[in-house]
Amino acid sequence: MKIMSYNIHSGKNTWMIPSFRKMIRFFQKEQPDVIGLQEVNENNKRGSQVTALEHQLKMNVHFGPHLSIGKGHYGIATLSRFPILDRKQILLTSQKEQRGFLDTVIKVDRKEVHLLNTHLGLNGKERSVQFKEIEQYIRSLSQPFIFLGDFNTISPELDSSLLIDTGKRSKKEHQSTMMLTKKRIDYIFISKELELINYEVLDVTFSDHYPVVVEVTFKRSRT
Repeated sequence: MKIMSYNIHSGKNTWMIPSFRKMIRFFQKEQPDVIGLQEVNENNKRGSQVTALEHQLKMNVHFGPHLSIGKGHYGIATLSRFPILDRKQILLTSQKEQRGFLDTVIKVDRKEVHLLNTHLGLNGKERSVQFKEIEQYIRSLSQPFIFLGDFNTISPELDSSLLIDTGKRSKKEHQSTMMLTKKRIDYIFISKELELINYEVLDVTFSDHYPVVVEVTFKRSRT
């Protein structure tokens, strides 16, 4: 299963030049099975990006609005080639901009997997509370999960015994996910039931972030 996390910066690159069409072609070329997007628009002012992605990529979509903009919203979206069995949006304790995460349950090889997609706050104290709320939610899950998104920090406050940082597991945690700051703030974590096959940060300049891509599989059960 190929998974991508990407903050698309409202479909503009670092220099605020529109690049959304290039992003769609990029997704078509890469063919991920799951995409977790942040800073996505579905409104009359900045474009119906969620609708365009759904139609162009032929994927199942779960959109979670964070802000109202014009006649529509701005937020996060999870796309899946696998059937979506259930979907929830959980709002997190937030200060200025409302933050939250999506829990999109998909079916892969007759198994249910939770896709958790988030875009966390800019303030450190705010994030600390948000991490605690997410961790509490993760502890309640009984199925495998993938937790990804833009965490806005170089040091996520998460229990390493609960989930696996794919960047660290692959020994590539030094690779930055931000073009200008050269920091790693975008992550993909996986649960213990999943095995990491590959991790990479792709060097494309369609956004102010780089996409993070991993390939995972289910661990074989011991007999």
